[in-house]
Amino acid sequence: MALLEESIKRLSGGTLDRWLHGATRHPARAIGVGALATALVQSSSLITLLAMSFVSAGLVTLPGAIALLFGANLGTTTGAWLIASFGLRFDLAQYAMPLLALGLLGRYRLSGALAGVAGLLLGIGLLFLGIDFMKLGFEAWRDGIRLDGLSGERLWHWPLLVLIGVVATVVMQSSHATLLLTLTALATGQLPYLPALAIAIGANIGTTVTAVLGALSAGAAARRLAGAHVVFNLATAAVALLLLVPLAWLVDALAARVGLAETAWPLKLALFHTLFNLLGIVLMLPWIGHLARWLERRFPDPVRLPLTQARYLDSAALNHADTAVGAMEQECRRLDRRAYHLLCTAILLPSADVIGHPPQRQAVDAAIEPAAWPAVNARYHERIKPLLGEILAFQARIDVPLTEVQQAQLEALQGQTLRMVEAVRFGEVLQRSLLRHAARLSPLREAHDDLRMALAVGLNRLAEGAPRMISRPRWTRCVATGSTRWRSGFANIASTPGSPRR
Repeated sequence: MALLEESIKRLSGGTLDRWLHGATRHPARAIGVGALATALVQSSSLITLLAMSFVSAGLVTLPGAIALLFGANLGTTTGAWLIASFGLRFDLAQYAMPLLALGLLGRYRLSGALAGVAGLLLGIGLLFLGIDFMKLGFEAWRDGIRLDGLSGERLWHWPLLVLIGVVATVVMQSSHATLLLTLTALATGQLPYLPALAIAIGANIGTTVTAVLGALSAGAAARRLAGAHVVFNLATAAVALLLLVPLAWLVDALAARVGLAETAWPLKLALFHTLFNLLGIVLMLPWIGHLARWLERRFPDPVRLPLTQARYLDSAALNHADTAVGAMEQECRRLDRRAYHLLCTAILLPSADVIGHPPQRQAVDAAIEPAAWPAVNARYHERIKPLLGEILAFQARIDVPLTEVQQAQLEALQGQTLRMVEAVRFGEVLQRSLLRHAARLSPLREAHDDLRMALAVGLNRLAEGAPRMISRPRWTRCVATGSTRWRSGFANIASTPGSPRR
């Protein structure tokens, strides 16, 4: 399962991330896409961790991610269908060995997408071999250890059976593996039918452990989603256990309708697994909004972080390429906004007169009180430098496979951020020059006011994301005042080709 997850993540190249991200805008679509994605990758744990990464990075809303988890629970039932339909009927060992040989050779000899294909073959080969080994193992137990003593005749059998499913899933970190064991035990007569259904219910509860473990080191948003996963699975399991016998009757009726044999226990278990997950979705879907609001109250956002700390660089975002790049982009934009306000301080103009609407000449011509303006250098060390350090440290920790587009986007973000910080450092020099000649009688005051107006227009366009920047003749004023370094640093930002926020 681990090899399959790793290989599919490498082969998708961020496609899976973008697909899931775009699907969470509508609950019904999110459920469908979550189910389909889980059916393709055969791992609800992978989809759960992806959803937690999206929520932590602020890329999707909590209700959308909850609906995605509902779909993942439904999609995980396809594993039981595949095993019951094919895995227990054929000798998979004869197909396993060629896949293992090809996978092992390719994994260590190839690179890129071909290495991902090799890893996929290796994972499928190991899965086939595992199914065959478990069939042989249960056949060897036929006359030894038996589980049919837990036939459900006593009331305490049922919670114990559910607990067996929970513990098995927690130990193996895969509900597919637990269902595989249950199906093979059922097919070889080691386990009665109704107790097998109770173990399948326990397997559903056990999958929540992956989400809980993933949320321990994550922020409040990921903990809310993990809480939603626990609530949904516990509620679904409780309803399924209470209605176990009626659901079993329904399964028998549907099996007879589609022509399944009365003793086709593995297929009936797969049908039961699908039905009770569908029942849970039908019951919980109208309550998604209420559940999200309750979880937001139960796991509130931490106290607002100080200005020297990042807001979006959650460690959970490092699990996947799109969430890592998305978190970087949001934090770089946040640094940009701080830099815009600090550059307004550098040119001795209030941010309210520059950002949000075209600057007016009256604001530039107003009297300047030097004591009213904080030093750019102090504000830089307080607000910009620590955040820049966290952004660069986060980027250094990204070790998931990136596409060429994602790599180029990261490089553009880093380059733009460094140039913005460089402009702020040059702003310190400019501020000192402006303060020296702030008096009305200074011969350079008029030239400085022209420069301040030009820079204010440029900052306004930067903040609005306008493609055109300040014209070159205005920058000659800057050379006249001796701030050549400021001119070149700020001009680099304006002329960056392909920058996400020019």
